[in-house]
Amino acid sequence: TNADFEGGLREVVAGAKIVDQVSYEGLVPGKEYVLNAELRNKADESVIGKSNPDEPVKFTPESASGDVDVKIIVNDDVKAGSVKQGVAYEYLTSTAVDASGKDSESGDENKIAEHTDINDKAQTVDSHDELTPKISTKVDQLDEHEALKKD
Repeated sequence: TNADFEGGLREVVAGAKIVDQVSYEGLVPGKEYVLNAELRNKADESVIGKSNPDEPVKFTPESASGDVDVKIIVNDDVKAGSVKQGVAYEYLTSTAVDASGKDSESGDENKIAEHTDINDKAQTVDSHDELTPKISTKVDQLDEHEALKKD
């Protein structure tokens, strides 16, 4: 998997969006799966963001392996500068098949796979100090015989 900020933002802060590209293999083509994700603070593993639970990423793979993106939104209570690194965790479920790929007739949500490695660098997003625009100018002292003229 690979997680990165969406847009130009480079800080784990309230409302920031992270796009997590998840690679999968061994899925059953033609069966529906649901991918959910959360962002954890690397310092204490607390949950600081989640994919939208009202709009889970549902997909039906055409082949056993591939990639799918899930968007994670950082929680509203995460203040600027409070999180140095966030790590994406992913959870794959299905009501169509069980973890071994066999048809599931119960309709229950079956855990298929998860990726929850707090030390995975590819799943880590780092906060960077925002660039602060600056301008400067230098004026040399005019000699006593020169005057500023208005054009």
